Amino acid sequence: MISKQQTPQIRFTGFSEDWVQKKLVDEVIFFSGLTYRPSDVVDKLGTLVLRSSNVQKGAITLGDNVYVKSEVVNSQNVEVGDIIVVVRNGSRNLIGKHAMITKSMTNTVIGAFMTGIRAPVPSFFNTLLDTQEFDDEVSKNLGATINQITGGMFKSMSFYLPESNEQTAIGNLFRNIDQTIALQRRKHQQTQTLKKSLLSKMFPKKGQMQPEIRLEGFSGDWVETKLGDKGYCKSGIGFAINEQNGKVGIPFYKVSDMNLTGNEIIMNKARSYVTNDQVSHNKWSVFTELPSIIFAKVGAAVMLNRKRLILKEYLSDNNMMSYILGEEWDCYFCKLIFENIYLPNLSQVGALPSINARDVEGLMILIPDLKKEQTAIGECFKQLDDTISIQAKQLKTLDNLKKALLAKMFV
Repeated sequence: MISKQQTPQIRFTGFSEDWVQKKLVDEVIFFSGLTYRPSDVVDKLGTLVLRSSNVQKGAITLGDNVYVKSEVVNSQNVEVGDIIVVVRNGSRNLIGKHAMITKSMTNTVIGAFMTGIRAPVPSFFNTLLDTQEFDDEVSKNLGATINQITGGMFKSMSFYLPESNEQTAIGNLFRNIDQTIALQRRKHQQTQTLKKSLLSKMFPKKGQMQPEIRLEGFSGDWVETKLGDKGYCKSGIGFAINEQNGKVGIPFYKVSDMNLTGNEIIMNKARSYVTNDQVSHNKWSVFTELPSIIFAKVGAAVMLNRKRLILKEYLSDNNMMSYILGEEWDCYFCKLIFENIYLPNLSQVGALPSINARDVEGLMILIPDLKKEQTAIGECFKQLDDTISIQAKQLKTLDNLKKALLAKMFV
């Protein structure tokens, strides 16, 4: 093949030679995975087979393991530095998903729908598989119906590569970035797990009148009440899509305006507005009562509060409903109630599941006798949600940094 030469936009000091286009097959060694039958599978006392489900977010995870009889294994054991790649899967998006073996894994092989890559500088070539260039190579080789990368496809792939010392420097940088991202992701997941655990312990379980964990200074049974006695539900409206694209007027919220950030569903700024003339002409009832909990009729809930959104009035579509809070509620605690009672369980059976306002108002719930305890619990979880949101933003920043460096440090 004719060698072409180029250089990336960003380089480490001390490197100036042009990168050279080379065939991947000339730089690395490929090895195949194990084909086994269902009758070969055993319960843990055998050889571990790494499959697509063992590759998550660029790392090896061992939560969904399959073991086979060691005597049927005729493929090689994975080694530290090996890169395992998903080469066949029912989902096209998973083709090319990969991870590097970072610690010794005895008696472990890869499955038939995986390919192993043994490279001279593993961290560099693992990073190469994160680049848009590799994605482009995969995309142009995928068939119309079968989602797989064949050996022939790998043989046809070529990339611009630097000499080995620069490969090592780049590989070390991205290995450190990946480790930082993994650490941040673990912190994020741990905080989410903490919130989930506290939700189960700081609200009474079924048949109980007090929670398992109580904030200091509070005691006594919680009080059973009906949601409809502490507030009321109000349904949204429906109107033609071509009338929903206004840029000024009354904010109009749709399910698509809800966004999961961290572990909290938040309401983005409205993307559509309705004029006062439209409201008057159609005699629509505008929401003017705040605070309130606005939720999709399939259950996801978010709090609307003047402290968090500058709102005087708003509308929502007919796939959403609002619960207007009475004065006895702490608004953040009420949002937790909605998270904790799992509104999807109230969905009406049908082609389009929905929640009936009467069913929501009829829900019997337990709340603290004192609003002060509501506020204390709400503040506790608000701090957790704020932490989760900050961690999610930090994780996104790191992901964006890696993406930007991948674009500028590879040809």
